[in-house]
Amino acid sequence: MFLGKVKQNIIVLAISNLIIGLIEFIFNMYLSRIFGAEGLGLLSLVSPINCLFLSFMTEGLVVTISKISAKHQHFRNYAEMDISIKISTAFSFLWSLFLVGVVFLTAKPIATWFLGDSSLTYTILATCPLMILMSISNIVKGHFLGLAKIKVPSAINISEKILRFPILYCLIKFCLNKTSFPPVTLIYLCYAIGEMQSVLFLMIYYKKTKPKVPPLKMKSAYIGSTLKPLIKGAAPICLTQCLMEFVNAFSSVIVKSRLCSIGYTAAEALTLMGKYKGMVFPLMNYPMILVASTCSIVVPKISTMMATGKSYQGNRLIHRSLLTALTIGLVTGIVFWFLADEMGMFFYKRSDLTWMIRFAGLCAPLLYVTGTTTSLMISIGQEAQSFRNSLFQQLLLLICLIIFTGIPSLNIYGYIVAIAISNVVLLIRNMHSLNLHRSAQISS
Repeated sequence: MFLGKVKQNIIVLAISNLIIGLIEFIFNMYLSRIFGAEGLGLLSLVSPINCLFLSFMTEGLVVTISKISAKHQHFRNYAEMDISIKISTAFSFLWSLFLVGVVFLTAKPIATWFLGDSSLTYTILATCPLMILMSISNIVKGHFLGLAKIKVPSAINISEKILRFPILYCLIKFCLNKTSFPPVTLIYLCYAIGEMQSVLFLMIYYKKTKPKVPPLKMKSAYIGSTLKPLIKGAAPICLTQCLMEFVNAFSSVIVKSRLCSIGYTAAEALTLMGKYKGMVFPLMNYPMILVASTCSIVVPKISTMMATGKSYQGNRLIHRSLLTALTIGLVTGIVFWFLADEMGMFFYKRSDLTWMIRFAGLCAPLLYVTGTTTSLMISIGQEAQSFRNSLFQQLLLLICLIIFTGIPSLNIYGYIVAIAISNVVLLIRNMHSLNLHRSAQISS
C-alpha cells in the first residue's frame, strides 16, 4: 500500500515535470530561433557561471529540507517542522545576500579574464535577483516534496515556465537593441520575473496548508538543532554540485580552446558548443525528467525508511529506482538512434545534428543510472562518499576533455566520449558504495 502511494506520487510528479520539461524545451527552441546557435553557445559560457553561484546557494537544501520535513511528518512534530522551515528560509536568504555581494565583486573579472568578454558582466549581474528569489522558493519546494504535497507546487511551477514566453517577448520588444548589454542578459531577467510569481504563490500555499498547531517560541536551541542537520546534509551535496558546475564552466572554456587549437575559429567553436549543449543536450535531458521525478520522491522516503528500521522496503525502492532509470535510458537510446535525423529536423530544422543525437542517445542509459545512484547515496546518508566519488569523476572528465576534444577527428564528439568514460568510473564507484552499505545492513 505504501509503495503504491509512492508510485502515485512519482506518476503525478513525473507528469508535471514532463509538462515543465516540454515547456522548457519549447522555450529553448524559441531561444534558438531568436539568438541562433552562436547565441546559445555564448549562453553556454555564462550559464555554468550562473549555475555555479546557484549551487553554492541552493544545492542540497531542497533534498535536505525534504528529508527533514518527511521525518517531522512521520513523527507528527508539526510545530518543529514550521520552525525548521522558518529558520531554513532565513538562513538561505541571508546566505544568498552574501553570495550576491560576491557576484557584484567578481562579475567583471570573471567576464573579462575567464570568459574573455567584458560585456558579459551585465549578464552575470542579471543572475542576482534570481538567486535571491530561488533561496526562498527552493526551501518551500523541498518542504512540499518531503510531505508528498506536489500537485499545487507543480501547478505553480508550470505557470512560472509558461509565463517565460510573454515575459521574454516583452523584454525583447522593449529592451533589445535599446541597451548596451548582450541580448542573452534578457533571458536571466526573464527567469527572475517568473521566479517572483512562483515565490509568491508558494508562500501563500504554505500559509494555507501548514498544520494548525500552537506555535513554539523561537529559541537558540531550535536554531542549532535545525541548522546542524541542514548544513551537514546540504554541504556535501552543495560541494558535489558546485564541483560539477565549476567543471562545467571550466570545460566550456577548455572545449572552446581545444577546438580553436585544431583549426576552428572562435565563432565556429561557439556554434559547435551551441549545437551540443544548447540543442542536443536538452533533448537528452527531457527523458531524464522521469528519472529525476522518481529520485525526488524516493529520496525522502528511503531516508525515512532507513531511519525507522524499514530497511527491506528501502532496499526495494532502491532496486526499483535503478531498474526504472535503466529502462528509461534504454528506451531513450533506441529512440535517439533510429529517429535522430527526424528529431533534428523537427525540433531545430537542422540536418547536421544526427550523429550528435545518436551518440548522446548511446550515453543515455549510463547517465540516467549514474545520476540515480548519486541520489540513492544521498538517501542512505552517504553524502560525503558521494562527494568523493564525484570529485574523482570530475577530475577525470577534465583530463578526458583535454585529450579527446583536441583530436581533430573527434572535435566536439570528444565531449561525449569524455562524459561517457568519466560516468562509467563514477557508476562503478557509486555501485560499490551502495553494495557496501547493503552488506553492512545485512550483517547487522
